[in-house]
Amino acid sequence: MNSENIFDIWRFLGKGTPFVVRRHGWYHLSYMVTRVKPKGHYGEAYGYRLTDGKPENGITEEQVIDCCGCGNWELIENLIEDVDNLKWSCLDESNNLTFGKYKGMNVDEVKSKDEDYFKWALGYVGGLQELLFSRKYNISLQELLNTKKQIKEHLSFSSDDWIKSSVKSNFDFFLDQYKYSICAKQKDIKLAIKEIEEYYNQTL
Repeated sequence: MNSENIFDIWRFLGKGTPFVVRRHGWYHLSYMVTRVKPKGHYGEAYGYRLTDGKPENGITEEQVIDCCGCGNWELIENLIEDVDNLKWSCLDESNNLTFGKYKGMNVDEVKSKDEDYFKWALGYVGGLQELLFSRKYNISLQELLNTKKQIKEHLSFSSDDWIKSSVKSNFDFFLDQYKYSICAKQKDIKLAIKEIEEYYNQTL
């Protein structure tokens, strides 16, 4: 997804928290979003400031995040644990789309009819790729989360290090692709970690 407001990111992630965001162009400062109170398309977002990935002055007390409805926010890291209660509404139980110009059409038909649209939807419609993968491989959202956490635990750098480097890819979405590869048994976790480290180190 592109840089959006915090509410768009929240909806993309399935209306869960916490997650880390920053305004485009910020270097040291970011925010941990701990709670969202929607009102229509916007509302209020709450959390606390992070400096270089750590709570600013050790303070983790929740406060309203200024300009949360403005554009140019970007996701740094998804830290949602309660994945079984995420609220995505992009697919019905038969894998028919519930949005857009192909609403009501099965995703396999959409892919065959308009592959460009299908690829766009995978990247920009919250939950679509996650739900399709989970259903195809009969893997729970919790298993997907655990795999991603395993990857993070073995990396030599943090999401904050990543955004301060010259890497162009989004940290969270980049790890998601490896998470899928591991769960589909296309890669083992050691190879995945090696490739991620090599990709990161090329930018230093």
